[in-house]
Amino acid sequence: MHYKKVKPKKLYEQVADIIEQQIISEQLHPGEKIESVEQLAKHFDVGRPAVREALTSLQAKGMLEIRHGEGTFVRNYSAEDIQFHIPSSLLFDKQQIKNIFEIRKILELGLIENAANYRTETHINTLRETLHDMEQSVYEANISGEADILFHRTISEAANNSLLVTMLQNVSNTIAQQIIQTRELLSHTNKNALLQLHQEHLEIFHAIEKQDSQLARKSMAKHLSTVEALLSIHLESDYFSNYQKYSI
Repeated sequence: MHYKKVKPKKLYEQVADIIEQQIISEQLHPGEKIESVEQLAKHFDVGRPAVREALTSLQAKGMLEIRHGEGTFVRNYSAEDIQFHIPSSLLFDKQQIKNIFEIRKILELGLIENAANYRTETHINTLRETLHDMEQSVYEANISGEADILFHRTISEAANNSLLVTMLQNVSNTIAQQIIQTRELLSHTNKNALLQLHQEHLEIFHAIEKQDSQLARKSMAKHLSTVEALLSIHLESDYFSNYQKYSI
């Protein structure tokens, strides 16, 4: 019998679990504003990217509502909302991972122009902070990977379409571990590729900041092509082949 290896939860998942339990146990009530990212990071002794990722994942589950410029609030929820949440830890083979990435490309290229048109100063500030966190930890796979995921999710939020945010969240959950593991592989084999990824994130940011929707789409397309190429290398590496089935 083949058993999937048990992996420790990422920092943002641990933070999300604690906040979720506080909501379920009614320590946090519907409509209540929770503490800021900075305060939560200090309480949990983790980086801001991990907190932001935790809040975003709970927003996708319908438990929190992030109001830009106001804060994060507990939403009304039902037991069914939690019971039928799609788990993020599943087994996928190489072709399924490639298929999932194709969905991600369609979604991100579809929303990037709206993100450039509708972004607010709050979005710009969040993207700028995320880029700073990414740059400071470019060779630390877990931290930079979580910042990478948050960068793209912030762009989806800027597109001003809550359904797209949820759809991208569901897709991103299934490839989040792949992003981190690919970054880990690159940190040992191709550090220049990590610097290239950061430069491409900067190009996307500047296009959104200038509200140049066409340049934003072009920059995102270039970035996703780079990620796809790196993903192909990762899937063909010994790191992946040793497991045959991919746990994400």
